[in-house]
Amino acid sequence: MLNLEKIRDAMMHLGLNQIALAKDCDVSKEAVSNWLSGESVPRPNKLKALATALKIDVAQLVAPPQLSEPIAAFRTRRNRPATGDGLEAAQDQGYHFQQLVPFILRETVFAPSVLEKPRLDEEYIREAARQVRVRNGFSPSEPLTRDNLLYLLRDFGALLVPVPWGKERVGHENALSVYLPESKTSWVVFNINAKNDDFNYWLAHELGHCYTLHSLQGDDGEQFAERFAQELLFPLEAAREALSAICSAPSPREQANWYAGKYEISVVTVVKQADRAAEIAEIAPTGLQTKSFWSSWSAARHSVPTVAQVLFGHETLSTSDYVIKCEQEFKTPIFRTLAKWQRQEGGRSPAFIAGALNVELGLAFELSHFLMTLQD
Repeated sequence: MLNLEKIRDAMMHLGLNQIALAKDCDVSKEAVSNWLSGESVPRPNKLKALATALKIDVAQLVAPPQLSEPIAAFRTRRNRPATGDGLEAAQDQGYHFQQLVPFILRETVFAPSVLEKPRLDEEYIREAARQVRVRNGFSPSEPLTRDNLLYLLRDFGALLVPVPWGKERVGHENALSVYLPESKTSWVVFNINAKNDDFNYWLAHELGHCYTLHSLQGDDGEQFAERFAQELLFPLEAAREALSAICSAPSPREQANWYAGKYEISVVTVVKQADRAAEIAEIAPTGLQTKSFWSSWSAARHSVPTVAQVLFGHETLSTSDYVIKCEQEFKTPIFRTLAKWQRQEGGRSPAFIAGALNVELGLAFELSHFLMTLQD
């Protein structure tokens, strides 16, 4: 939360109004108005600009006790770790999540199970994935369903945030996770417009971040989460079997696709894990990772349905369907929590909702109105 009294005193001392402050911070007057009303908080770069404009230290802008900085992680559309504006946007969501924490009903008094001394090591990651299966009653190589993965996330205590980010969003991410050190809460945000064959991977990927409490960050954190997801969804035992079947099949690609369907994962995960099994055994790989394989895979992406299409029958949902169906499918508390926050603040707050979900203001207006109709 901002130290609003300090900010107003500085504005009065410098003779600044909201319009002048907005110009100095290179934001809209509405953004400044939302800051001063407590509806939203500035992103880190804007917080610095605000401090410069008011001629006070950044630390003085934050009301005591100062909130710990959210730790965010995700990969961009091109499967690269987030930096710059994308990371700031994710952290901005984290600051909004911090304000929602008091409104969340926690159903357990136990701390979540986390990995001990997580590290980017193949044997460690493989053993971590194996133990997750064993501890939760899954066999070493059985397929994990979407419901299994959602259960693992909820059992950990992660707060699920389904969002309709669309398929063509610039800088689009399929999922991200945010850890709030002060409240020790983990938030997993996922795009319901992501491709369905990748969805289990992204859930497992964010689960990996949760289990490390984001102690591994940057490239190391993303590589750990990627390998953890691959090992959890398609373990070495399954990969060895697939390797043998693919290499002896009349159509290796069709055989790989069969395993992808059985395990509800992308054929890319199947091939990569099978080739990794070959490398460990020091035998010939599948031979599928060729230019033609990647070209045909990319060309076919447009025909792969999204999560929303598979679960809800439509790519685009009405505001009420989005809220109600996501609550039913994902058992998420996010919408009721936002509704409680709005009531506590005395009315609709689309700007805050837009920041919390990182959605356009138009959708946030519709959500704000619908959330006022929800009952606890």
